[in-house]
Amino acid sequence: MTGLSVGEVSGLIAAGVFVVAAIVTPLGLYSSIEPADSPTTVAFSYSKDPSAFGDGTPPRSSWPFTGVCGNGIPCPGTTLNETCAKQGLLQNCTISYDPRIPAALGTLFSDGASSFSPSVSSIFDIQWRTYVRLQDAYSTFKYYMSAGYRQLETLILNEGPQVIEGLIVDMDSGGIGFRNHSIPTSILEYGATWEEDILFVQPETQCVNLNVTLDFQYGSTTSNGTVVLTDRGGFSALSRQAPSMNLPSNAQGKINLQQRAYNAAWLNNFLTLVYFNATGENPSNITRLDVTRGQNFPVDNSSFSVYSTAVQSSLYFGSYLNFNKTNPYNISANNFQIINNICGGTSPGSPANIDSSIVGCAVLYGAATRIDGGSNLIIDPLSKWSAPIYSCASAVRAKVQTVSFRYNGTGLGALKATSIKPKTYSNPSSFPRWAVQNLDWLQFSDAMPMWGILGSANSSQNPLAAAWNMSTIAAESLYLPGFMDWLYITSAAPVPVLPASQNLPALNFYSQALYTALNIGPPSARYSGYQGYADYSGWSSLGVYAKWQKLSTSAETVSQILNLVWTDVAANAVVGTRGWGLTSAASTDPTGFAPSANISSTDVNTAPSSQIPVVLYHQKIRYRLPFAVPAFVTLAITLVVLIMLLLLAIRGKTGVKQMRKFLDATSMGRITARLLWKPVLDQETKSFVNEYGKRHVTITYTAIILEEGDAADEPEKSDESNQLGEDATSNLLNW
Repeated sequence: MTGLSVGEVSGLIAAGVFVVAAIVTPLGLYSSIEPADSPTTVAFSYSKDPSAFGDGTPPRSSWPFTGVCGNGIPCPGTTLNETCAKQGLLQNCTISYDPRIPAALGTLFSDGASSFSPSVSSIFDIQWRTYVRLQDAYSTFKYYMSAGYRQLETLILNEGPQVIEGLIVDMDSGGIGFRNHSIPTSILEYGATWEEDILFVQPETQCVNLNVTLDFQYGSTTSNGTVVLTDRGGFSALSRQAPSMNLPSNAQGKINLQQRAYNAAWLNNFLTLVYFNATGENPSNITRLDVTRGQNFPVDNSSFSVYSTAVQSSLYFGSYLNFNKTNPYNISANNFQIINNICGGTSPGSPANIDSSIVGCAVLYGAATRIDGGSNLIIDPLSKWSAPIYSCASAVRAKVQTVSFRYNGTGLGALKATSIKPKTYSNPSSFPRWAVQNLDWLQFSDAMPMWGILGSANSSQNPLAAAWNMSTIAAESLYLPGFMDWLYITSAAPVPVLPASQNLPALNFYSQALYTALNIGPPSARYSGYQGYADYSGWSSLGVYAKWQKLSTSAETVSQILNLVWTDVAANAVVGTRGWGLTSAASTDPTGFAPSANISSTDVNTAPSSQIPVVLYHQKIRYRLPFAVPAFVTLAITLVVLIMLLLLAIRGKTGVKQMRKFLDATSMGRITARLLWKPVLDQETKSFVNEYGKRHVTITYTAIILEEGDAADEPEKSDESNQLGEDATSNLLNW
C-alpha cells in the first residue's frame, strides 16, 4: 500500500476486522432442544396402539386364571371333589374341581415383581392376545379361557425395538417385553425421556454348521432337477472321536447350547455316513471314512423337498434321507430321533421343576443361494443352487432389561423405545430372586410349574415361597422350564396342545413359539397344520427370503432366523397388562385370582406411584464458538489500544487534563488572541478570560481581483488590516 504509513495500514486492518466481526459474530447464535438438569414427575395414562396389533387385540377378559395338573390330580391350592353313588352293584363317581389359582399364590408372584420394580410384570400380567372360551364339563365354571391364536401382523422385516399393544418387541436380538403402554397425560412441548425396568422373555440360540450342503439345479422349466447332498468337510473331516453325550442336566447356569448343537451335528453326520455305508456303525470306533471332500450323495425328492425360495427347520434330524429304502445298517428315523432327545435334555417325563429347562434342537436348512453367478433373487432355467445345513439348539429365558423411552408428540405413535439393554446390577445381592414352582411329584406331561420374580436377592425370604414349595435362585436371568422333543408333536396335533381348563399363558406361550420356530416350512401340505401362523419360510415373501439369505451365511447369524421367528410368534400370541399409571393387571378377590377387566384410558391409578419421573426437554439458546473468532480479534485490538492509552496516561502524555488543554487551545478566542497578542499557550482559563476576555477584535476580509498587468496599481491597505494580516501570518507560522 504505497504512500500509507504503518499507522494508516494498521487502522485499515483494524477497521476490516471490526466489519467482519459485526457480520459474522451474530451468525453463531442457534437454538437447541436439550434435556433438563433434573427429572420432573408427570402423570401417565393408557394409550391405545393405532396399528393392527391395537385394532386386533380384543378387550381383556375378566375370567380367572386357572390351572390343571393332569387327569384327576389337583394343583396346589385347587380343590377336587369326587362324588360317588352306588347303583346296584355299580358305583358311579362324578368329579368336579375348582381350577382357579388361589389368591395367595397369585399375590406371591404379583407382589414379588412389584417389590423388585413397579414396572416389572409377573406371570399374571401376561395374557393371551386373542382368546376363545372353551367348555369344561368337570370345572365348576363349565368354561375356561384358552388361546385363540390369529396372526395380526408380522414384524420380521422390522428392525430395532418395536412398541406394539402390550409389548416391546426386540427385532434385533429377539425377545418380547411386557408393558401395557401408558404415556404422559399432559402435552409436552418438546417431549421427554425416561427409563423403565421391563420383564423380557427371549430366545437364545446357538448353531453349528454341518459343513454339508444340499445342491440342486433347476430344469428347463424351472422345476427341481436332481438334488444331491454335497460334503463340504462335514463328512470327510468328521472327528473320529465322538463327543461325550453325557451332557450336564438342564439346571440353571449349566446349559451349553453350543456344545449341544455340536453334539447333534456330529451325530447327524455320523448316522448319515452309516446310512450311506461310508463308515461303520460303532461311533466309538471309527476306522474308516469312505468319503472325499466335494463328494455327492443322492437325495430322494419323493421324501424330501428342497426349495430355492424357502428356508426350513425341523425337529427331525436326517429328514433329507429316505428311510423307506433299505440301507446296509438299517438306519431308521428312530436312530435320528435320539439326537433330539440327547440334545434337548428333557422330555414329557421330566420332573416339573427349576432344573428342567426347555431346550429345543433342530436342523435348519438355510436359504439357498446361486452358485452359477446369477442373482440370488431370480430363478432362471438351469440355474444352480446350494443350501447350507445347520444344527441349532435353542432355550428360552426370562430377564429384566432396562428400556429407554422417548416421547415427543401425542398418542402411542409418538412413543419410541430407543434402546433395550440388560439391567445393570451393582453386586449379586441386587439380582432378582427368581422362583420356579417345584412339582417334583408331577411330570411335564401333567403340569407346567409357575415361575417369576419374588423380589431382590437380598430381600428377606418370603414364607409363602416355602409354603408353596418354590425353588429360588438369585441370578440375572432364568431359563424357563419345559421340554421340546420329537414326541412333542403327533399327526393329529401339528402344534402344541394346551392343557384343558388351563388359563396361564405365561406357562405355555414360549414353548409354542419355540415349536413354531423349530418347524419352519413353506405353506405346503406338509405344513398345513400351521393353524393361523404366518409363512416364515420366505416362500410367500421375497423380502423375508432375502433377509434369510443374508442371515444364512454363517452359524453366528443363522441363529437369528430362529430367534426372530420365535419373537414374531410370541408377539402375536400374548400381551402384557402392567403399565405405569394403570390399575393392576391382576386383582385378588376372595374367590380366586383373576385378571383385570378391559384396560382403558380411564383406568388411571391416582396413587403417588402414577407420578413418573421423566426428563423434560426444553429449548435453549446456544452459540458456536468458531463464529466468535473475529469478535475475539476485535477484543484483542481494543485491549491493546486501551493498554497503550493507560500507559500514556500514567506517563502524563494523555489524559483529561491534556485533552482539556488541547480543547482550550483550539477554541476561537485562544486562536485569535494567539495571533494578535501572543498569550502564554497553557495559560489558565480564568487568567486568560480576565486578561483578554473583554478585548474587542474586528475581523474584516477584503477580496481584491487583480487584472493582468495591474499588480503595481494594487490599492493601499489600512495599517490595521496590514498589521493584522502580517501578524496573523507570522504568528500562525510560529504557533
